[in-house]
Amino acid sequence: MPNIEANEYIHVVAGVIRNQDNPQLIFITQRAKGKHLANLWEFPGGKLEKNESRFHGLSRELQEETGIQVISARPFQTVYHHYKEKKILLDVWEVLEFTGEAHGREGQQAVWVSPEELESYDFPEADQPVLKALPLPGELLISPDFPEQDLDSHIYHLSHLLLKHSYPLVMFRSHHLPDKVYAGVAHQLQFICECHGSELIISRPNLKSFQSALFKDFGRYHLNSLILQSLSSNPFDQTIKLSASCHDSAELKMANLLNVEFALLSTVRQTLSHPGREAKGWYRFKHLVREANIPVYALGGVVRKDFSLSRYQGAIGVAGISDFWTV
Repeated sequence: MPNIEANEYIHVVAGVIRNQDNPQLIFITQRAKGKHLANLWEFPGGKLEKNESRFHGLSRELQEETGIQVISARPFQTVYHHYKEKKILLDVWEVLEFTGEAHGREGQQAVWVSPEELESYDFPEADQPVLKALPLPGELLISPDFPEQDLDSHIYHLSHLLLKHSYPLVMFRSHHLPDKVYAGVAHQLQFICECHGSELIISRPNLKSFQSALFKDFGRYHLNSLILQSLSSNPFDQTIKLSASCHDSAELKMANLLNVEFALLSTVRQTLSHPGREAKGWYRFKHLVREANIPVYALGGVVRKDFSLSRYQGAIGVAGISDFWTV
């Protein structure tokens, strides 16, 4: 991928505004006739002015367009997109607290919609990665290897853990288990996850395993980097939600081509589980994420309290084993 020079792009700040009485509802507005991308729907915002901070620009634009006063917000996602007419850096923030009542202050159409209803509205191309990221949680639990001789205690631990800490997404990663044993445990974990409102992600070491009838009842598959590199197209039914492990820009590009729901990008910090793997650090991580244009979780030596930090580096959230597996 070519290096991105930020000054080539028009920096646009936008806000994901959630209804304070019903956080499931999101405020969107329609672009006026005569404007670029007229009549399409968007998350409200506008161009950042010269020497203006991102937060100040967001606050000013949302006050002008929707009439609200932003009290607090945090980064949600950045998207670099090429239109024929211009290049856009879409800098989307999640508005955490505001005063006032959101409305189309400039006469534009405006509605509150649920995440499911967003599919009924036409959004610009640059907004597509944001729409993909909206349903994703800020934390993703990856299981440690389940010892074959001690499966019951690990299954019980997950059940107990989900009572204490809600993880909407749980990845079951035990590559040493034979497919048949793994599938049996996965069905138990899927039942536990469903009881807690969570979804289970299947992770297998090779493509052949995924294609087995043992895994036909699961809706989420995670591809390791070796499987990812072996593919030139998506071999699965479109109902399967894919995620992928990535370590560099080439793998992120491949994940994008396969239209994965999200990627795990490692390694941020040195870990005991992969002592020989070079840590990227947050600086390199940030530069890889900004070219990805898909939701990315930070992985490798990160802990749950790194969530806010990861957002400022462009990630949608954090994923991990050790700290995340602790009750």
